[in-house]
Amino acid sequence: MHISKHLLASTIIGATLAAPARKCDHTVTRKEVRDLSPGEWKIITDTVARMQEYGWLSYFSSIHSVYFPAVHGMSQFLPFHRRFVRHFEMVAQRFDSRFVLPYWNEFADYRDPAASEVLSERFLGGNGQGSDSCVMDGIQANWTMHYPQDHCLRRKFNNGDSIKPWFSSEYIDSVIQRSETMAVFRERIENTQHGLVHLSVNGDMAAHHSINDFLFLLHHTFVDRIWAKWQADGHELTFDGPDHDQQNMTLDSQLQFYHEPIESVITLGRGIMCYEYADPESSQPDILTKRSADTRLLALPRDVLCKWYPKTCAETPGDGTGKAAMVQGKQYRFLPMPADVSAEAAALPGFDADAIKLMTDNARQFVADMNAAGYPPLY
Repeated sequence: MHISKHLLASTIIGATLAAPARKCDHTVTRKEVRDLSPGEWKIITDTVARMQEYGWLSYFSSIHSVYFPAVHGMSQFLPFHRRFVRHFEMVAQRFDSRFVLPYWNEFADYRDPAASEVLSERFLGGNGQGSDSCVMDGIQANWTMHYPQDHCLRRKFNNGDSIKPWFSSEYIDSVIQRSETMAVFRERIENTQHGLVHLSVNGDMAAHHSINDFLFLLHHTFVDRIWAKWQADGHELTFDGPDHDQQNMTLDSQLQFYHEPIESVITLGRGIMCYEYADPESSQPDILTKRSADTRLLALPRDVLCKWYPKTCAETPGDGTGKAAMVQGKQYRFLPMPADVSAEAAALPGFDADAIKLMTDNARQFVADMNAAGYPPLY
């Protein structure tokens, strides 16, 4: 049966307005993609193929493209994308009620992302091939995308057939600990992990219609999980910062496109945000799971610990034993420097190259300090 995009979209868009604060009767669990059973992954591949057939990927690409300037580089960024990704998930559930979006634990693969099983034939497929950089394997193998015009799904990794390093779990936990306002947290996440993944995968992922690539969904569920971790760290209702018109936003401010209050998406498990995140199982748990690396952090020199992890510093006395205690009995590995993609960002509309450069330089100083202290990375 053909499903009308306009009728279905209007039903879902209005769904939060009736009782945005009501606790969900049923909550689904978003898993790390490698934790899915073959049957769960088949539900996703079959559903996404049907959505492509009925024009839904073009529909979502057009929304993201048209509203791109109004939902990036400002505090709309995280709540808009939480609502946008949930919108996609809810449409998919009209095709198959068992559909649940997964996320990619990008921290497990940050050293060499292209070598990840996630970017293999089993899941999302790898780098584009040929002169047009067309994706030839994975969930969207040989697909023709129709927005903004017919073209193959494209990827063009930023280091030949490999991808330069992304940001570590340790750095993002440092961002969580050092960010007290939404404005600060948003800038640090949008211009580090978020932007780097888009720009280093390149192709459709570096365009305003980036949701053409299903990787967009696994990336943005991961970014949303990071926001949820920050919220759970004492910022559940924290919201501030400028909108596209430089007016300060509050929980009463309206989401672009959806015309719903920010408050309607702020709390998982309420309204239509009827999902939660499972911690990764197949990949090693990341530092956001239970701050499992805190024992490593406590061996940092006190000045390094307090500079980068103020909450851990305030909660624990620390012994200041530094490098010697930290590497005892462990195989030493350096944290890699995250790639600087500010030059690539400068050549593309909608990316703030100066902000990306500033945040990358901060992350590189973090890496230099941690490596000098002898910190053994989680991954």
